[in-house]
Amino acid sequence: MNWQEEFESALQAFGTIVEEPIEYRLHYDLGGNITMCTMQQHPTTTDYIVVDRETYSNYTKYCVDIVKKRLKKIDINPGVSVQLKRSNQGYAAAKDHAGILLEPGEEYSSVEYYEANY
Repeated sequence: MNWQEEFESALQAFGTIVEEPIEYRLHYDLGGNITMCTMQQHPTTTDYIVVDRETYSNYTKYCVDIVKKRLKKIDINPGVSVQLKRSNQGYAAAKDHAGILLEPGEEYSSVEYYEANY
């Protein structure tokens, strides 16, 4: 028996491999909050909604209306949004890391300041 025959014999020993179909599910709790996302090997719970791939990828933007069994888009309002600019006064931040704001009285080796850019 040559290597090709041995390989084909080994493949036949595995039998037919059937891929499990993908079904995008968002599982939710009694409050309508999405608690888990699955595409295969789903749990046995019945509290889920089948969605498309794009909705599945953006599940954090949704909650579930448990009465209608439909998704509701969450209104995420960040409140006031103001662009900041570098300054000599205003909010103290770690130099080159504007996302790290310093508390009043907190010290850091390199500090830069930002203020509202109106």
